[in-house]
Amino acid sequence: MTTDAAPARPLGAPDRFAADERWGARAALLLRPFADVRSGPTPTERARIAEALGSGDPVADAVLESISRGDTTMARVRAALDAAVSGEAAPEGEPDEVAVFVRAVTEFPDWLDPELADRGARVCLRAGLTGQDVLGDLALLGGYRPAATTEVLASTGRLTGEGTAERVAETMAWWHAVAAPDGWRPGSPGWETTVHVRLMHARVNRAMLDKGWDVAAKGQPINQADMAATNGLFSATFLLGTLVLGIPHTPSDARAVMHLWRWVGWVMGVDEDFLHDTPRRTLRDMYHLLRTSPPPDQNSVILGRALLDSYGHTDFPHLPTLRRRLDVARHRATATYLNGPAGMRELGQRPAVPWYPVLLIPANLAAHGAALVSPKVRHALERRGYRRIRRQITRYSRGAVSPLD
Repeated sequence: MTTDAAPARPLGAPDRFAADERWGARAALLLRPFADVRSGPTPTERARIAEALGSGDPVADAVLESISRGDTTMARVRAALDAAVSGEAAPEGEPDEVAVFVRAVTEFPDWLDPELADRGARVCLRAGLTGQDVLGDLALLGGYRPAATTEVLASTGRLTGEGTAERVAETMAWWHAVAAPDGWRPGSPGWETTVHVRLMHARVNRAMLDKGWDVAAKGQPINQADMAATNGLFSATFLLGTLVLGIPHTPSDARAVMHLWRWVGWVMGVDEDFLHDTPRRTLRDMYHLLRTSPPPDQNSVILGRALLDSYGHTDFPHLPTLRRRLDVARHRATATYLNGPAGMRELGQRPAVPWYPVLLIPANLAAHGAALVSPKVRHALERRGYRRIRRQITRYSRGAVSPLD
């Protein structure tokens, strides 16, 4: 009798790579019908993921190194960015590393279609609060299931305790600013925050390495594989989550959303071969990344509990106690529907009856089905989504965070 041999570990892969192949296969199973896959990652794809786990963001790292050497300052980097956005001459005396970084985040690549990116932003806004629920209950909460990024996230201390709601609201505010009219373009608040996050990631990566992070076991603290997965959560997973909650997307609308987030990923420093214009191709990457991700750890449970508990602190002006309880209940119901009962148990949560999606899906199908044939309805949903998302950000942060646009 013969048995199937486990796939060979790529040379130089960190210990976290495919640490539990069976868990990875189970966790990725829900993605398989929607992704362009027939089997697990090929040896070539496994090798690419292993390589990405050991790769950071050399362009942003070089800027921080220049600052450390005293060749420039963060204020001068910001001045160089402002000059590039304004079409002015670059400040004199800046090191080459700054010029490379500025070009990387301000110059449009040949493939970028601004009109398509604008359309993608409108599609994102049209999803309204359903889209925000997908971001919180699938992209963020589901992203805690694999222990790929949980240690880095937990180490910041901002995603646990009383500050959780504010930190989540900041993520939503950034997303909203990117999707606001012209919010993705250089010089806009959404773009500025994206550039800030890229440099912050480089700082966190450096700080974790300085503290003795075990690269051989875990790869780079913030690495290309995890960055690609995060970008996929905000793009392809967003489309999938809104779809199963009753919002249909035409192929052209889906491509527009992917195009927008292809640009955002570009500005964020994600390797170009992980950035795609179709959701199925990105979901293929997500499937393979999840297949090779480590299983949940204690940080997964801590972060998941903190996120779901944070909805109990929402700032409602009327009947706050009742509405907070209802908000927590609907998020738990939606999270169970989107992540599955097994996913909830892995996060230390009791699965809930998915009552809220049962109510939400027919309403979404009616409204967004009409939007497919009526420009007037589309525009109304976009305006409503814009207003409701702004209000929700303020409520979740109790006024500490405002939309950035």
